[in-house]
Amino acid sequence: MRTKSWLGAALLLLGFGALAVLDAAEGTLRAGVVDQTIVWYLVAFAGFALAAWGNEERETPVVWLWAVPVLLRLVMLTTSPSLSDDVYRYLWDGHLLSEGVNPYSYVINDPALDAYEIPVRALANNPDLSSPYLPTAHGVFGFAGLVFPSSPLTMQLIMVGFDLLVAALVLRLLKLAQLPTKRVLLYLWNPLVIVEIAHGAHLDALMMALTMAALVATFERRGGLSGPVLLALATLTRPLPVLVLPVLFWRWTWRQRAMFVIVAVCVVIPWGFGPGYGLTGEPTGSGVFGSARAYTEFFRFNSGIYHWLETWIGGRGLDDKGWNEPVALTRLVVGASVVVLIGGVWVKARSASSDSDVRRTLRLSAVAVGIYVLLTPVLHPWYTLLFFALLVFVAPAADEPVRRWLLLLPWFYLAATLIFSYLTYEDPQAFAEREWVRQLQWLPTLVLLAVSASAWVVSSRGTADELGTAQNR
Repeated sequence: MRTKSWLGAALLLLGFGALAVLDAAEGTLRAGVVDQTIVWYLVAFAGFALAAWGNEERETPVVWLWAVPVLLRLVMLTTSPSLSDDVYRYLWDGHLLSEGVNPYSYVINDPALDAYEIPVRALANNPDLSSPYLPTAHGVFGFAGLVFPSSPLTMQLIMVGFDLLVAALVLRLLKLAQLPTKRVLLYLWNPLVIVEIAHGAHLDALMMALTMAALVATFERRGGLSGPVLLALATLTRPLPVLVLPVLFWRWTWRQRAMFVIVAVCVVIPWGFGPGYGLTGEPTGSGVFGSARAYTEFFRFNSGIYHWLETWIGGRGLDDKGWNEPVALTRLVVGASVVVLIGGVWVKARSASSDSDVRRTLRLSAVAVGIYVLLTPVLHPWYTLLFFALLVFVAPAADEPVRRWLLLLPWFYLAATLIFSYLTYEDPQAFAEREWVRQLQWLPTLVLLAVSASAWVVSSRGTADELGTAQNR
């Protein structure tokens, strides 16, 4: 390891060590100490940037490539989840399942659940909604509830296990895509990943593990059914992996496509016996999809394009037209945009469906998930983790121009600044988004995205012209 790599590792250890000390002293990383959390996270992210730079100049030895991020995760396992309280909902749902109760049947504060009272019930969020999580997630929650204590550390350990499995699968995909395997550092050492999984215990680790396993199975077992099965299970953890489906569509046979649908339907159906599915009528927060619909209907957080579009439409005076605007029109515009863009990815994916074009398939998967990151109305930091796992494959291969790094720059800027969204929770009695935080995160990201994309297009055209001239000679 050269100087940049050692210094990067030192800054990462300093940043995460300070976060662990802060948590031990204050019992939280948000509320009144969130500003310190942001500072130490940025120190760690500076270390990550240096380590990534040093890794490109001279490959980090395999031992250190894995030892450093494992140590960082162990450090964060000493903290209790406080930047998000999702883990307490996981534990409550798992407890209900271990008692034979369907978590879609009751809201948390329903008196019918008083007989199952445990401490995490009072800490679980949105007590007026039934579980918002999908069946695959409940499989893990239920297993944990049966076998392990109902403590945050239980979920932290489980999700870190899935997180390290993701890293191993990314490594395998890098080999299949004929990309440098050292690039696994871009996932393993990423502070956003470490904070949101080792500290926050977010189930996105499970979702990513299933998605990456589905990609590996698709590439290595052409015609096999494990790829569709795994992607269906990933989609039933969080719906985000469904965006990878249009990319894999051309690699799958009709038998495989049918298997994806069959598995998804067969897994969902039993959970709706009794509580229903919550797919019709007003979203009341009950049924398999009821809470998810309620979240979609009412929640907005940390979005850029979606927020500004909704605000702009809201200022057009359409409220006088007798329909629910600006919400309805914003959804229509953004939904149509997503359909068109994903349709474009689907068309592009057809030409990348050969066995040898693994790299392009992975990059198109990153594009598909990136569309969500850009246009979603709700963007908690952990919602981006699948995108950053796929972004690893966008970096240049040995035979590709260095300018490809420009395509990653906007997104790693976003990863560095997403921590500022936790300022929303600085005052536990008055949660409020800050417009300057939105602008800090999104305006530079969008400008960098436009500049990097333009520079890429211009340089690509120049290269094409040079090749054409050479061929004419």
